Amino acid sequence: MATNKQKLAKGLKYELGALPLLIIAPILITIGFKAIKQQNNYFWLIAGIIVGIGAVTLGFLGIKIILNAFFEKD
Repeated sequence: MATNKQKLAKGLKYELGALPLLIIAPILITIGFKAIKQQNNYFWLIAGIIVGIGAVTLGFLGIKIILNAFFEKD
């Protein structure tokens, strides 16, 4: 039961792509709530929610690919 290194590398790339999005999404959502109070502007809030959904999606895809790399049947 050997690990597929190409799949493992691909999964880690997905996880590294999700990491900055996980940091940026709450910041954008906070800016969005402040923009709603001051200017009635929803752009930053919607952008933050979309980035957050993308981060979670990339994270789950990365975990799925990593687990397939470890437990794939030959």
